[in-house]
Amino acid sequence: MTTNWKRSKATATPPAGRAGAGAGPLAAFVLVSLLANLIMLVGPIFMLQVYDRVLPSRSLPTLWALLLLVVALYGVYALIETLRARMAARFASLVDARLSPRAFEAGLKGKLQVHDTVPADPVRDLDSIRQFLSSSGPAALLDLPWMPIYLATVFLLHPMLGSVTLGGAAVMSGLLVVNELSSRRPSRELAAATARRQVQSDDARASAESVVAMGMLPAITRRWEAASAELSRAQQQAGDRNGLYSSLTRAFRFLLQAGVLATGAWLVISGDISGGIMVATSIISSRALAPVEQIVGQWRGFVGARQAWQRLRGALRAAHATLPAVQLPAPRHSLTVRQLSTGPGARTRLVEGISFDLAAGEAMGILGLSGSGKSSVARALVGAWPVLQGSVRLDGSERGHFDPHQLGRSVGYLPQQVELFAGTVAQNIARFTAGGDEAALFAAARGAQVHELIAALPEGYNTQIGERGAALSAGQRQRIGLARALYGEPFLLVLDEPNSNLDSEGDAALTGAVRAAKARGAVVIIVAHRPAAIAAVDKLLYLRNGRQQAFGPKDDVLRQITRPAPVVRNLVAVANG
Repeated sequence: MTTNWKRSKATATPPAGRAGAGAGPLAAFVLVSLLANLIMLVGPIFMLQVYDRVLPSRSLPTLWALLLLVVALYGVYALIETLRARMAARFASLVDARLSPRAFEAGLKGKLQVHDTVPADPVRDLDSIRQFLSSSGPAALLDLPWMPIYLATVFLLHPMLGSVTLGGAAVMSGLLVVNELSSRRPSRELAAATARRQVQSDDARASAESVVAMGMLPAITRRWEAASAELSRAQQQAGDRNGLYSSLTRAFRFLLQAGVLATGAWLVISGDISGGIMVATSIISSRALAPVEQIVGQWRGFVGARQAWQRLRGALRAAHATLPAVQLPAPRHSLTVRQLSTGPGARTRLVEGISFDLAAGEAMGILGLSGSGKSSVARALVGAWPVLQGSVRLDGSERGHFDPHQLGRSVGYLPQQVELFAGTVAQNIARFTAGGDEAALFAAARGAQVHELIAALPEGYNTQIGERGAALSAGQRQRIGLARALYGEPFLLVLDEPNSNLDSEGDAALTGAVRAAKARGAVVIIVAHRPAAIAAVDKLLYLRNGRQQAFGPKDDVLRQITRPAPVVRNLVAVANG
């Protein structure tokens, strides 16, 4: 049987290094901004020449020559502004291309941890940064350093006009500082309210079946409406604050322009300056303070982008893993766990003091009551949760010494809640690997004894399973999840409640898959409640309240845990030496 599943695989993400050359585009963006601000001096110079040369001389050729020159320069200005807008959009795309893979990985890793507050969403934060970089905000920031140059030009024309403009610049700068200080808290509250509503929306979508089936829709909708109302209040507060300072800044700039014009008129009447200098100074002073007005108008976006960058940088730093300088070979011989403590975060330890050894070809079952820490141990072994104390070693090397992406190919994991992705059956089994191996695909399916089940689907291996595998039954999802865990013949195979949705035929398939994995030299660990799941294991680990109570050959441990009193005596004897 052949498939065309390779043709439907997602396009690989281009290497981030191609987008890393951001210094060159940024320098070009600064240069274009320089040219744009130089051309902005054309208007004042034109007015100066008209008032001081054309009107006194009544020379129409001079006027036409100046007008044609201004038309040409403003045409260049329009071209430069268009180029600057396009460069801003492309620079934002470069930043996004460089950081988006890392942000996506950081977001996935962050979901594995327990957070005291709403967890950051690095992808959404990166979207906020990209939107700000492609807006007019960065251009206004690059125009701001030109304010001293414009002020110096006004001072050259007349010191009194320069002093008036400088005083106005000081007042507007003060408004900018006050706006910054007063907008921090509303911006943080707006970001938090947005995140809380998004989390509620995501949770409701993920549990849509339960929400609808159990009549929870009105209650969940009311909860979402409350979060929306909170977000609306935060948006209004932030918008009102930003609108107030934006209006004040714009009104003061108009007032300052009138003040400069009035001062210039007084100086013209006094005979100190010409009418051309008066008009030119009014235009230059207005241009000098325009970036401040633009920045205040864009301040909400600027603060949001800055806070998003701080959260993104923290998430990237927390998720950053330095790849080892020496790449270890794939493990093949042993798994050794010593005094393992683990949990979803650095301050939360759900399991402590776990120790055991397994050699290639051995299988171990993990037993215990609900909440005893079985799944916690499984998550630590596959790297989903951190090792807070102790060690997990493969072939004698700590798990953290391996390249995580390379080690992932040596690990097969079936979580308690089977997590499939929108795509074809083949893509899910092959872990969405680019250029997947069809031989390995079919071997994994047959190892899970799911090949016939897949062949009976409408399009076989090319059947689209929908979001979260919605087109499949719970048992089919679990069987395909098992095939995915077996893909590539991994050395470490960890199965968490692998038969919770299986019938007797599925139980037999699971037992056969475990025995086949043992026969090829894999280490198999099964978290189980049902006896059928541990039919093929050699050893058992028994947990109670997050602590190891017994470990050893299956029959020995089963005898101990079915007779609690001897277990207690044995533990006391061991504790007393």
